[in-house]
Amino acid sequence: MLIETELTPLLRTDFHDDAAWQAARAAVAAPVGGGLVRADTEAVDDRRLAGLTSEQIVASIAPDAPYSVVVVADRWTMAEADMPLLVIALRDGAELRCVPEALWALLTDTGVRGMGLAEFLDDVGPDGLFRGTGGPRGLERRLAVLAELRGAAAAHQGAPHRPEIPGLSTATTAPGRPASPAFRAVPSAPAQPLRPPTTD
Repeated sequence: MLIETELTPLLRTDFHDDAAWQAARAAVAAPVGGGLVRADTEAVDDRRLAGLTSEQIVASIAPDAPYSVVVVADRWTMAEADMPLLVIALRDGAELRCVPEALWALLTDTGVRGMGLAEFLDDVGPDGLFRGTGGPRGLERRLAVLAELRGAAAAHQGAPHRPEIPGLSTATTAPGRPASPAFRAVPSAPAQPLRPPTTD
């Protein structure tokens, strides 16, 4: 099976609970930061993915994929209240667990900024989850900066305007893997384990 998606794929590998899968999809798609941004992913719901290992998942991604990581909703994702997603780097197989509300930042840094997933392992909390660089407070500060940039740009233009994110259209991830938008800015109208368990 070859996975070919335009956006970072959100792969379902556990098929025991359809309601839990729908909840995980909704959590990933939900705007965060007061509706400021959201992670851009493409859900892949295919039973041929059931039980694949991380290595098999990476091998199933098209070699010219325009993203540097894949996101997996596995048994742990479906069973835990925080819905920890497994994020796997295509370049070196590095892994970490990420809560849905921090996924946009992780995808932005690995995609637009070209950072390696292993660079975020120090930010994984004692519960084994990545909640943003510097923890939830760091994520809040980053969202506040984005909101301030948006406000300044809107004031400058005299109309609602989304500021451009440096490097969005020209950055690359790994050789042969062009960057794609990792998150979508929501229109501004009133708007450790070092290697957690792999998929099973």
